[in-house]
Amino acid sequence: MIAPVNGQIQAVLKVTNGYTVNDDFSKTPNELEISVMIEVQAMSTSDLRQVQNINQQSDMRAVYIRGGIKGLNRPLQTGGDILHFYGSDWKVVQVLEEWGMEEWTKLVVSRQITRPRS
Repeated sequence: MIAPVNGQIQAVLKVTNGYTVNDDFSKTPNELEISVMIEVQAMSTSDLRQVQNINQQSDMRAVYIRGGIKGLNRPLQTGGDILHFYGSDWKVVQVLEEWGMEEWTKLVVSRQITRPRS
């Protein structure tokens, strides 16, 4: 019903897929890039209440995406995924809703600051 008003857009999901150990023993993450369709919305009042404990002053959006995307969870070593849309990278910071067996997920994403190219 909402598609004519706020249709889906093309995005790239960047998923961390392990890491490479460098000669100096530092680690470089490996990323898998997947083309996906997403629906982007402003954060609703109830969304903002749900994330009120995330102490961030940033540009945030609610995103609907097909599949079971996970938010950042350091103990379980999941998440940290990035969505690229509107010309920016957006980090998945929290999952608000999941529906079905990985049918769709509602995510909170936060725009990442890009470093200027030298």
